[in-house]
Amino acid sequence: MVGYFASPDYQKNCLLSPMLPSLIWGSGFAALSAAQGMPFSMHLVANNVGLLYVYQALQCPMEALHGRRSLLHNMTAGGLMGYWGVQAGRIGIPFLDASFFMRYPGISPPIAGFVVYGGFAAVLGGVVGGKSL
Repeated sequence: MVGYFASPDYQKNCLLSPMLPSLIWGSGFAALSAAQGMPFSMHLVANNVGLLYVYQALQCPMEALHGRRSLLHNMTAGGLMGYWGVQAGRIGIPFLDASFFMRYPGISPPIAGFVVYGGFAAVLGGVVGGKSL
Protein backbone atom coordinates (compact mmCIF):
# COMPACT_ATOMS: atom_id res chain seq x y z
CA MET A 1 0.00 0.00 0.00
CA VAL A 2 1.28 3.44 -0.96
CA GLY A 3 1.43 6.01 1.85
CA TYR A 4 -0.14 9.43 1.50
CA PHE A 5 3.14 11.24 0.73
CA ALA A 6 4.07 8.64 -1.89
CA SER A 7 0.69 8.70 -3.64
CA PRO A 8 0.69 9.93 -7.25
CA ASP A 9 -1.82 12.68 -6.43
CA TYR A 10 0.35 14.05 -3.61
CA GLN A 11 3.53 13.87 -5.70
CA LYS A 12 1.82 15.59 -8.65
CA ASN A 13 0.62 18.40 -6.37
CA CYS A 14 4.02 18.55 -4.66
CA LEU A 15 5.75 19.08 -8.01
CA LEU A 16 3.19 21.50 -9.49
CA SER A 17 2.26 23.69 -6.52
CA PRO A 18 5.67 25.44 -6.16
CA MET A 19 5.59 26.78 -9.73
CA LEU A 20 3.73 30.04 -9.08
CA PRO A 21 5.43 30.85 -5.75
CA SER A 22 8.84 30.17 -7.36
CA LEU A 23 7.97 32.53 -10.22
CA ILE A 24 6.82 35.27 -7.84
CA TRP A 25 9.66 34.99 -5.32
CA GLY A 26 12.32 34.37 -7.97
CA SER A 27 11.23 37.49 -9.85
CA GLY A 28 11.23 39.43 -6.59
CA PHE A 29 14.75 38.29 -5.73
CA ALA A 30 15.90 39.23 -9.25
CA ALA A 31 14.38 42.70 -8.82
CA LEU A 32 16.10 43.03 -5.43
CA SER A 33 19.42 42.03 -7.01
CA ALA A 34 18.90 44.60 -9.76
CA ALA A 35 18.10 47.26 -7.16
CA GLN A 36 21.43 46.45 -5.50
CA GLY A 37 23.33 47.02 -8.75
CA MET A 38 23.37 43.64 -10.46
CA PRO A 39 22.50 43.89 -14.18
CA PHE A 40 18.90 42.75 -14.70
CA SER A 41 18.45 39.97 -17.24
CA MET A 42 16.10 37.11 -18.01
CA HIS A 43 18.98 34.80 -17.12
CA LEU A 44 18.98 36.24 -13.60
CA VAL A 45 15.21 35.74 -13.30
CA ALA A 46 15.38 32.20 -14.70
CA ASN A 47 18.25 31.32 -12.37
CA ASN A 48 16.35 32.54 -9.28
CA VAL A 49 13.04 30.95 -10.32
CA GLY A 50 14.71 27.68 -11.26
CA LEU A 51 16.71 27.37 -8.05
CA LEU A 52 13.64 28.04 -5.92
CA TYR A 53 11.56 25.51 -7.84
CA VAL A 54 14.21 22.78 -7.66
CA TYR A 55 14.62 23.44 -3.92
CA GLN A 56 10.90 22.72 -3.44
CA ALA A 57 10.82 19.80 -5.88
CA LEU A 58 13.77 18.05 -4.21
CA GLN A 59 11.69 17.66 -1.06
CA CYS A 60 8.93 15.63 -2.78
CA PRO A 61 10.82 12.32 -3.08
CA MET A 62 12.20 12.73 0.43
CA GLU A 63 8.65 13.05 1.77
CA ALA A 64 7.64 9.95 -0.18
CA LEU A 65 10.59 7.94 1.14
CA HIS A 66 10.12 8.97 4.78
CA GLY A 67 6.33 9.11 4.74
CA ARG A 68 6.20 12.56 6.34
CA ARG A 69 7.34 16.17 6.02
CA SER A 70 10.51 17.00 7.91
CA LEU A 71 12.82 19.91 8.64
CA LEU A 72 15.70 17.67 7.55
CA HIS A 73 14.23 17.64 4.03
CA ASN A 74 14.38 21.44 3.92
CA MET A 75 17.96 21.41 5.19
CA THR A 76 19.08 18.74 2.73
CA ALA A 77 17.39 20.37 -0.27
CA GLY A 78 18.71 23.83 0.66
CA GLY A 79 22.18 22.47 1.30
CA LEU A 80 22.28 20.62 -2.01
CA MET A 81 21.13 23.70 -3.89
CA GLY A 82 23.79 25.75 -2.09
CA TYR A 83 26.49 23.20 -2.89
CA TRP A 84 25.55 22.88 -6.57
CA GLY A 85 24.98 26.63 -7.02
CA VAL A 86 28.34 27.59 -5.51
CA GLN A 87 30.14 24.78 -7.34
CA ALA A 88 28.68 25.96 -10.67
CA GLY A 89 29.43 29.62 -9.91
CA ARG A 90 25.74 30.59 -10.11
CA ILE A 91 25.35 31.82 -6.54
CA GLY A 92 27.55 33.32 -3.87
CA ILE A 93 27.77 32.56 -0.19
CA PRO A 94 26.18 35.25 1.96
CA PHE A 95 27.98 36.41 5.11
CA LEU A 96 31.32 34.88 4.06
CA ASP A 97 34.17 36.71 2.40
CA ALA A 98 37.36 35.35 0.86
CA SER A 99 39.28 35.70 4.14
CA PHE A 100 37.14 32.92 5.65
CA PHE A 101 38.64 30.42 3.21
CA MET A 102 42.14 31.69 3.92
CA ARG A 103 41.63 31.16 7.67
CA TYR A 104 40.02 27.73 7.15
CA PRO A 105 41.67 26.20 4.07
CA GLY A 106 40.10 22.80 4.73
CA ILE A 107 36.62 24.15 4.01
CA SER A 108 35.86 24.44 0.32
CA PRO A 109 33.36 27.03 -0.99
CA PRO A 110 30.79 24.37 -2.05
CA ILE A 111 30.84 22.83 1.44
CA ALA A 112 30.39 26.28 2.99
CA GLY A 113 27.52 26.84 0.52
CA PHE A 114 25.90 23.60 1.71
CA VAL A 115 26.14 24.67 5.35
CA VAL A 116 24.94 28.25 4.84
CA TYR A 117 22.06 27.50 2.47
CA GLY A 118 21.10 24.34 4.37
CA GLY A 119 21.02 26.37 7.57
CA PHE A 120 18.84 29.06 5.97
CA ALA A 121 16.45 26.42 4.68
CA ALA A 122 16.27 24.68 8.06
CA VAL A 123 15.49 27.92 9.89
CA LEU A 124 12.83 28.92 7.35
CA GLY A 125 11.34 25.41 7.35
CA GLY A 126 11.05 25.46 11.11
CA VAL A 127 9.94 29.05 11.63
CA VAL A 128 7.80 29.68 8.54
CA GLY A 129 6.91 26.11 7.60
CA GLY A 130 6.31 24.87 11.13
CA LYS A 131 8.13 21.62 10.41
CA SER A 132 9.82 19.50 13.03
CA LEU A 133 12.73 17.09 12.66
